[in-house]
Amino acid sequence: MIKVVSLDVDGTLVLPDFNDLVWFEVLPRLYAEKRGVNVEKAKDEVFKEYERIGADDVRWYSLDYWLERFGLDWDQNALLNKYGDKVALYPDVLPSLRKLSLRYDLVVGSGMPDDFIEIKMRKNNIQRFFKRTFSSISEFGLVKKDKSFYVRMCQKLEIEPERLAHIGDHYEADYLAALHAGALAFHLDRKQEREEHQGSIRDLNELVKRLETRQ
Repeated sequence: MIKVVSLDVDGTLVLPDFNDLVWFEVLPRLYAEKRGVNVEKAKDEVFKEYERIGADDVRWYSLDYWLERFGLDWDQNALLNKYGDKVALYPDVLPSLRKLSLRYDLVVGSGMPDDFIEIKMRKNNIQRFFKRTFSSISEFGLVKKDKSFYVRMCQKLEIEPERLAHIGDHYEADYLAALHAGALAFHLDRKQEREEHQGSIRDLNELVKRLETRQ
């Protein structure tokens, strides 16, 4: 029987627009102001720096690191708070969380650092539904959620993997990795971009129904 339901954040609870805004619009604009160049030139230089570090390096995901690297006089939390109103929930999130939280312990299982998770969980105070937050980067130093992420998460929760259900929009990191760890996994394919399979669902309302049929 499932005891804990873990949910990814971007693409699952919130639209990915906030991340794109911070990394691809806000930072280049601040960089342009600092260096006295136009935004297009700033984007070219900033994106080259992103590529130089690479997505396999935990520093890529640290806003503090980039603010310091680019010499920008901003506090990380102040910058995130400034644009916090840009976070947007999917319409199925609140009703689904209300139903799920009545039957299961809910946790966040995300590949984002804690600071980004925190600002997003404030939207409509959805943090009230969750018992705990797990960030692969902040807690385990993993740039990607893999099998070990779910195993270690279960250890922290003091449950066997078969008592965990995880849902997320990334096929490998949310679905396959959780399955390989022994958890029940669902791939949230909101745009129906992949061929449907047993673990494929279209929204969180379907997740609620799927879990109800297992009880």
